[in-house]
Amino acid sequence: MKMEDQMKDCYEIIISDMSKKGLVCHYQFEEGSSQFIFLDIDKETGGISVNNPLSLTTSSFVQIISSSEGLLLLSSIGENQLNYLVFNPSTKRSVILPQHGIAGLIIRSGFAFDGKHFQVVLVHVLRDEENDLGPVPGDVELEVFSSETGAWRNHRPSSLSLNVELPENEFPQLSMAPLFSNGAIHWEISGQLLVYHVEDDYCEVIELPNVFEDWSWQSTMTYRRCLWESEGRVHYTYTDFDGIHSWNLLREDDYNVYPHKNVFDREKFRRALAYSISHQDLAEQDPEILSLGDQWEPLNTSPIAYVQESETMYLQLPGIVVAYNTRNRILQKVCRYTFPGVDFNCCSFFPSIHRSVCHEQNESRSEIGEVVDLPIGKEVNSFSF
Repeated sequence: MKMEDQMKDCYEIIISDMSKKGLVCHYQFEEGSSQFIFLDIDKETGGISVNNPLSLTTSSFVQIISSSEGLLLLSSIGENQLNYLVFNPSTKRSVILPQHGIAGLIIRSGFAFDGKHFQVVLVHVLRDEENDLGPVPGDVELEVFSSETGAWRNHRPSSLSLNVELPENEFPQLSMAPLFSNGAIHWEISGQLLVYHVEDDYCEVIELPNVFEDWSWQSTMTYRRCLWESEGRVHYTYTDFDGIHSWNLLREDDYNVYPHKNVFDREKFRRALAYSISHQDLAEQDPEILSLGDQWEPLNTSPIAYVQESETMYLQLPGIVVAYNTRNRILQKVCRYTFPGVDFNCCSFFPSIHRSVCHEQNESRSEIGEVVDLPIGKEVNSFSF
């Protein structure tokens, strides 16, 4: 089958009233196999239920990079470089992208799907080969694959000021998934937000509120971060030792809404604080969560998703996922998962949009307060990439 036909098969997806927001739980087993558990989120109650028909296990070593409008961007280990795959969980079809020609260091990957065509974007810089270190100061380049052309192309942004400081070894479990929103892919890099506008083919950089001088240490050892969209705006949410903080990235027309907050440089500081929640306020609502003791730290509290309709934020902690309603400030456990020893990073959660089979079968609505045990390690649909 030609690649063009493979791509059409892959992204022929039903995005309709049957589709809903959800989560994908990716569990990486020690021997390299993976389990993908798809979770439906009830947009009114905020409850979670397991979508068994979409869930699968695979013996292949794969990682989720990003999701966009029902499709997943995955990576797997190839002979000389990573293979990139676009996967449709509804049809169980995938397409492997052709090899790229990047000689430098790939520091970020992103994915954009508009319902007709998709683009995969790789951000790369030169590597300090002489000292066997990470990126060297210099220009950032993008390698862009389009399903419309079936080929990669190089894009070098002009007049882009981006200071890339990364640790020698970034832990993928602690990285922040990119977000495709309002026609642009957003990445966090060294305390800054790199935004690539797909249609107009240009980049911009926005300074984030919790930037530190030594970001290369801080980003992997202290904070968990997440990007999500709500009311048409991109939100940047992170944890620190005080609590959880969510910021709106402002659009041009927002400066009339927040005039007192924006007497500073509009180009550099394009954000407004939406809310802050202290760790103590969260922990006091549930004795079991409070008993986590020193595990209730920024490193172990990860914002993973937000549902606008129910005004609910989802947080991953060791062994549980909790839902926090930002309107009535109620915290509830929604699912449990197991992990070996202290390595709960083997279980990662990603926001997604997928077809809800539960709706088709008229199953009961999931209510907040019902705790779902994830079927990790149990036999589900076997699949080979």
